[in-house]
Amino acid sequence: MNILSVDSSGTVQIGDSNQITPETKIFAIQREQPIFKGNEYEDLSSFSLYSQSLPTPLLTEAINHVTVHENPVIKVNSIQVLGVAASGVVHVGSTRTIQAESRVKNIREFFTDPNEGNE
Repeated sequence: MNILSVDSSGTVQIGDSNQITPETKIFAIQREQPIFKGNEYEDLSSFSLYSQSLPTPLLTEAINHVTVHENPVIKVNSIQVLGVAASGVVHVGSTRTIQAESRVKNIREFFTDPNEGNE
């Protein structure tokens, strides 16, 4: 297995697991000029994105599943992964539950109107 990068709550799990619950909260400010005070939005609770509950899908139908392991070994030549980030999971094995959450807020601040002169 060749993985180039794992970042921002990304998970690589080799082997069986019971539960994987990666969580990421990302806040990004892009400014026309790189002027930062150092205390930009220290308290993310002012953004409802980070405190809203996530809807849980309702399973309304039964799922029938039958697995037959005629050969208990899975073989592959190679696995190539460029990157795992923002609560992504690369998992080789079995798991009971994976519940991943990623919340991203991007803000762009301009000192001049970006649409000016495009009319």
